[in-house]
Amino acid sequence: MEDVSEPQKEAQLTQTLAKIAVQEIKKEEATVDKEGEATKAVSQESDDKQEPTTPKPALDVSSIKADILKALADARSTIAVIKKSGANTSVATTPTAATAPVTVGKESEENPVESPKKETTPSPQQPIPSPKKTVPTDEFDMFSMAALDDHNDAMNGSTGVAAITVDEVALQSNCDDAEGYYSTTIGEVLNGKYRVLGTVGKGVFSTVLRCQCITPLTTDTGHSLSVVAVKLIRNNDVMRDAAQTELKLLKELGKRDPRDKKHCIRLLDSFTHRNHVAMVFEPMQMNVREAMKKFGGKGGISIQAVRIFSKHLLVALNHLESCGVIHADIKPDNMLLDEKQTTIKLCDFGSAFKADNGKQDPTPYLVSRFYRAPEIVLGLAYDKAVDMWSVGCCLYEMFTGKVMFPGSTNNEMLKFFMELKGKIPNKLIKKHRQAYIDQFEMEPHFTEDLKFCSRESDRVTGKPVLRLMDTIKTKNDLVGSLMAAKSATDDRKQVLELRSLLDRMFTLDPTKRITVRDALAHPFVKGS
Repeated sequence: MEDVSEPQKEAQLTQTLAKIAVQEIKKEEATVDKEGEATKAVSQESDDKQEPTTPKPALDVSSIKADILKALADARSTIAVIKKSGANTSVATTPTAATAPVTVGKESEENPVESPKKETTPSPQQPIPSPKKTVPTDEFDMFSMAALDDHNDAMNGSTGVAAITVDEVALQSNCDDAEGYYSTTIGEVLNGKYRVLGTVGKGVFSTVLRCQCITPLTTDTGHSLSVVAVKLIRNNDVMRDAAQTELKLLKELGKRDPRDKKHCIRLLDSFTHRNHVAMVFEPMQMNVREAMKKFGGKGGISIQAVRIFSKHLLVALNHLESCGVIHADIKPDNMLLDEKQTTIKLCDFGSAFKADNGKQDPTPYLVSRFYRAPEIVLGLAYDKAVDMWSVGCCLYEMFTGKVMFPGSTNNEMLKFFMELKGKIPNKLIKKHRQAYIDQFEMEPHFTEDLKFCSRESDRVTGKPVLRLMDTIKTKNDLVGSLMAAKSATDDRKQVLELRSLLDRMFTLDPTKRITVRDALAHPFVKGS
């Protein structure tokens, strides 16, 4: 029998891990789908009597995907270690450490906490809790698996990238848990500058720490900070590499906002600590979703507060547009409040990218599902208009305390879109069919004769049912839902102005959606 080469062994190991992971995901998705169908069959009986409630959190596919990426990366790193130890007669006893400034990957629970600024704007009312952050349950985005191929050479010790030694692996394991998160201790000093006070939180990609500056940190705007938020990315090559894009964008956004007026989170420092990439942020109090959960209430925040926050978000979008950046994950979790809860800043640029080439390549799973624009769901090319759609979803949620489009699948999201705005334009449907069939090899959401394929569950049996819908009856009314959320102190005129703004933000055709410039000039944002 012929010997199997090292590259062949590596390929076989990678393929085996991927197959096992996908099989496990399909099992869990099948379980979640059955539970969801049973729940939906019961809840649909009361649909005509009450407004849609907060959707049940679903399977965390993003976490599973991250674990798959980590498993594959670890497999390749292990092969690199074996090759290294076999090729050298001696092993270095002092591990090398990367010193190039890089940043963490995408993190959905980043909560740096900032010292308050002087503001004359009013604070928001007490809001009600919004639904917990969820991710798509009906599809598993395997597109990012291609990133592993891009880094194959690096993981195998190619020229220009330091290979991992046996001693380095041993040292890293002393400060990592089983999943690659950094295991910190209170009082530990990071990079000789930041003493750990405690852990703020842990997300899929990183751990966020609250740290005291050993020497007060002076920002580029002249503020002196004694406490900062430090985010340490998990010990994973793929995540580290992806984080460098975020770092580059944050530096550019900060450089082009020298007076800190553009409502984007400030990056203060970055370093590498025991093979974990770290980013230092200005402190902020909490994110918008946490604030709504904490303070509770029977409705959203006041219309005046929504107006103020809408301006902050649009100023941030305008800044991103001037820098040629698309955020691609705007949601309440990624909006941070100061201590007075009068100022919002946009954070978490892990999904952001430069829009140098106009519209981007299609992918149906970009952006968290509840805030995902129609063109993304349809698999069409997209641009900065996706951020405007997401902002509209957030403004509605702030005022009503409810998710605007609480679909559990992409298919249900399309149904919600059309129940509000009517049927998707035929030209978009035709492009959607071509993209799903030719590029994704997936079943389109519309038939060849442009009928919508509504995938539902039978009310009695709970079994999947396919309904073909030639026309979609609009039954959601922005005016009705907004006025229902209006409190006695909310100005009716401003509520109607918000409805007008949202109507333009929720334009199905992205080429006709309101622009940032026009939104900033809208009566609701500009004020009287």
